Amino acid sequence: MKDGNNTNEKETEYLSYQERNKLLWRLRSDFAWAGKKIPEIVEIDNEEYMLRDMIEELGEIDLLSPDEIAEIRALIPKLQEKAKVNEELLETEELTVAEAEALCEEATGILRAAMDLKDRLEGKIGEKGASEFKRMLNTQKLVDEKRWQELIKSLK
Repeated sequence: MKDGNNTNEKETEYLSYQERNKLLWRLRSDFAWAGKKIPEIVEIDNEEYMLRDMIEELGEIDLLSPDEIAEIRALIPKLQEKAKVNEELLETEELTVAEAEALCEEATGILRAAMDLKDRLEGKIGEKGASEFKRMLNTQKLVDEKRWQELIKSLK
């Protein structure tokens, strides 16, 4: 029952300055997208993209056609721009906690989709990509920890 009240509070309670900064910090982390779910559908410029299905289908194809490569190259900057718009809304708009968390989740999922598409173009799918990802994730954990310590020091 407590979870139901907490959810209801998030839907009506407005985002505090500290909560906003926490979400922005998380979103701006170099690997914010790690482990995030790719959105099912994303609307960009009045066009819907079945993003999750698209990425799954591209993962099953061994060799991309020139049309598929062109489509991916055109989509990546659109995805990055959509994530940036969400970040700006999170930074500037008066939002409830639930709205802010939803924006942050969507933005990180979109960033993950963009990274997956870039990796697909660069041929980083499979074991080589996974080991490189683990190495980068470990490096980023150290960087994030240092940033976190600096943030805590600055708040004291």
